[in-house]
Amino acid sequence: MKNLRDKMEFTCHFDEGGDLHAYNQESPKRNPVANGISHPHKRIRNDNHQVNYKAFFLVLIIILISVSYTNAQTKPNKFRVSGFLEYLNNTWIPEGEIAQTLSINEWQMQGGVYNRFNFWYEPTSNLEFYVGMRNNFVFGPMVATYTDLFNLAGISYSDLVTYDPGYMDLTFTIADSKSYILYTNFDRANVKWTLDKFELTVGRQRINWGQNFIWNPNDIFNAYNFFDFNYVERPGSDAVLMELFTGDFSSVQLAGKLSYIQVVEDTSVLILKDELKLTAAAMYRFNKWNYDFQVFGGVMETDITAGLGWAGSIAGAGFTGEVSWFRDMEKFADTSGSVVASIGANYTFKNSIFINFSGIYNSSGAIDSVNAVGTGFRGSFSNVFSSSLNAKNLTRARLDLFGQISYPATPLINLDLACIFNPYDLSGFVGPTVNFSLSDNISLGVVGQLFWGQPFTEYGDIGQMFFLDLKWSF
Repeated sequence: MKNLRDKMEFTCHFDEGGDLHAYNQESPKRNPVANGISHPHKRIRNDNHQVNYKAFFLVLIIILISVSYTNAQTKPNKFRVSGFLEYLNNTWIPEGEIAQTLSINEWQMQGGVYNRFNFWYEPTSNLEFYVGMRNNFVFGPMVATYTDLFNLAGISYSDLVTYDPGYMDLTFTIADSKSYILYTNFDRANVKWTLDKFELTVGRQRINWGQNFIWNPNDIFNAYNFFDFNYVERPGSDAVLMELFTGDFSSVQLAGKLSYIQVVEDTSVLILKDELKLTAAAMYRFNKWNYDFQVFGGVMETDITAGLGWAGSIAGAGFTGEVSWFRDMEKFADTSGSVVASIGANYTFKNSIFINFSGIYNSSGAIDSVNAVGTGFRGSFSNVFSSSLNAKNLTRARLDLFGQISYPATPLINLDLACIFNPYDLSGFVGPTVNFSLSDNISLGVVGQLFWGQPFTEYGDIGQMFFLDLKWSF
C-alpha cells in the first residue's frame, strides 16, 4: 500500500473518534483549515506479504463465482444471487463554524451510483459460501470540494473514502479524479459450516449482537452509523464466529475479529501508524419470563468489556435494552471505566402507525457542548459522520433521546419522521422521509437530515441535507 507520509505537507494526528489535527511542519501553529477534520488514515503496512492479499482474494472470489455459476446451470437451487442498483443524490446546505472557517458557503451537491451483488453457494446442505460486494461511484462538486480541502493537509480524499480497517483490505479503487471516485468493496466473504446444533462461520461477516433499533452498545463487533441510511447491510468484520444451540431458545457464541486502529507512533511529531487489534468475546443467550436475554464478556480492541441485553414486550409494546461496560487495559488502574447503555420501546397501532422511542447514556459523555473544549473545528460534523464509530463512542454526549413515528399512508407510500435531541446542549436532528413503491422492485425515497444547535454542540455546525434515492432491487 502506498505510503502517504512521503507526500504529506502536514503531520496528522487522529484522536479516538477518528478526528484529524494537522500541523504545518514549518510552523508549530495548527493549521486552522485542516484542523479537526474527521477521517480514517490510510493504512501503512510494514509487512510486505500483506500487499498481495487483494489480488489473491480477488482471484478466489472470481473462481468462487465462476464455479458457483457453472453449477447453477445444472443445480440452480445451490446458487442464489440478489442485489440492487441505486442512484442517490445529496444536496448539502452548510452552516456554522466549520463551513465558515473552511470557506464552504455555497450549497454542495453529490451524486452516487451504488450497485450490490450478493452471491450464495451451497454445495451441500451443511456448507454455504457467501460473498457480498459493493460497487460505488460518487461524483460531483461536493467530491471536488472535499478533494481540495484534504489536499491542504497533503492527504488523498480518495484514499480516505476507500479506507478498509479490516485485517483483509478488500476495498479496490478502480478510478478516481478530483470530482469522482469509483471503487469496489467486499463487505461479506465467508463460509458457514453447520453440524447438528453447531455453526461455524469464518471470513468477513456481520456479527450482530445488538437488540435496539437505534443505538447498540452490545454491538462490539460491528457498530454502525444511524445517519448512513442507505447502507442497510452494514459493514462486516474479518472474524470467526462459533455458535452452539444449547436449547430451543438458548445458545453460546464465541467470536473474534482482527481489525486495525490508529495509534501514535511518534509523539514528538504526532505520526500515526495502524496497529492490529483483537476483539473477542463469549456470549450466552437464553429465554426467561418470555424475554430474550444475553450476557457477554471479552475484549474490544484496547478495552476489557462486559455487558447484557434483553428483548421482550410490555402490554404489547416491544421493550429492549443494552448495557456495556468498558475499561482501558493500558490504564486499568487509573480509571473505573465507562458505561454505555441504551433502552428502547416500540408499538404498532391497529391503524399501522408505528412509534419508536429510545435513549442512550454514556457515563463519559459531555454534559455541556460536546465540542466546546479542545476540539478545534472538528465539531459535530465529525461526530455524526465519523467512520470510526464503535460501541464505546456511539455518542460523545452524556444523553441523547430518540423518537420516531411511521405510517403507511397508502399501500405504496410510507411516511416516517425521526428526531434526536440532546437535553444538555439543546441541539438536535429531524429526519423526515417519504418512500414511494413504484413497482414490486423499484422504490423512490425523499429523505431529509436537518440538524440544529449552537456552535460546538453535538448537532450544531452541520446544516441541512436532502437526498433523492431511486433503487431497483433484483
